[in-house]
Amino acid sequence: MLERIQRFNRILKLRENDRQAEQVRLAEERREQDAIASKLETLGKEKLEAIDSFRRDGAEKTVSCQDIWLQRQTIDVIDKYIDKGKALFADAQRRIEQTEERLIERHRDVRMMEGYVDHLKTDAAKAFFDAEQDELDDMSMLRYLRA
Repeated sequence: MLERIQRFNRILKLRENDRQAEQVRLAEERREQDAIASKLETLGKEKLEAIDSFRRDGAEKTVSCQDIWLQRQTIDVIDKYIDKGKALFADAQRRIEQTEERLIERHRDVRMMEGYVDHLKTDAAKAFFDAEQDELDDMSMLRYLRA
């Protein structure tokens, strides 16, 4: 019985390690998502600055068509980076959701295994105490019969 308990304790330890690895992976993915969100915020500010610059230059001084076109291209490039960032952010969110689902499953497995190991330990303790009680009963019966 003790061998069985030890075997399931090893299985429990492996499942706890799997759960811990998922928690680490989730933390890494959240850091990545935060970095992407920060980059998107920076790009948004850059776009607003480029648009503001575009407005000011047109209102304050005479600019050539080429300058207007270059400023517009700058805004378009920033928009493309923002779109790529949004796609990366959505991908990061999807991966986080998948990792959370796996983490919940790992947690459920650990809880189930903990319950089973506790059940085995309880059964082993009960069997030990029952055997001890049987021995005590036998000894008391022998003493009673001798007397």
